[in-house]
Amino acid sequence: MYGTVEQADAYVKAHYASKSAERVRWLALEDEEKTIYLTQAFDMIERLPFRGRKAVVGQKNAFPRLPYQYGEDNPNVPECVISAETELALYLSDTKTQESSQKRKELIRDGVKSFSLGDLSENYGDVKSSSQAATVSTAYSCQACMQLLRPYLSGGFDTVSYTHLRAHETVLDLV
Repeated sequence: MYGTVEQADAYVKAHYASKSAERVRWLALEDEEKTIYLTQAFDMIERLPFRGRKAVVGQKNAFPRLPYQYGEDNPNVPECVISAETELALYLSDTKTQESSQKRKELIRDGVKSFSLGDLSENYGDVKSSSQAATVSTAYSCQACMQLLRPYLSGGFDTVSYTHLRAHETVLDLV
């Protein structure tokens, strides 16, 4: 795990209202259950495709990472990653959401590409095999987790406005 149960408890208390379903659900769990959810979250996060490289050759975990932590005196896991692990553990602890997610994975595995129910419809895209369906990660379903990990994830490029590019060009061309 990146963080501890105590860190997760503190995060939940700081980010969720006292009567919110998430906070009530998390604080009602035994420490052993919290550890299990945090471990599951850690394992899922470790399998994500991150940019950069591990900070130390032979490092077991994905974090800390370079180049994100160059020049920092703190070689530890960034707070946002620990927060993402907590958010994902909290998401995993919601059994209703997990049951729904499992049903979707089963539909995809069974070859369902879309379905409609009245005005509601869902499209799963072009899934070619059951092994591809199995690669659908629960971590990607947790939006709070993905937002926190976004700077580290592969698969995209940071965008910059045309005006920003022109500003750099102008500065570089000045004599």
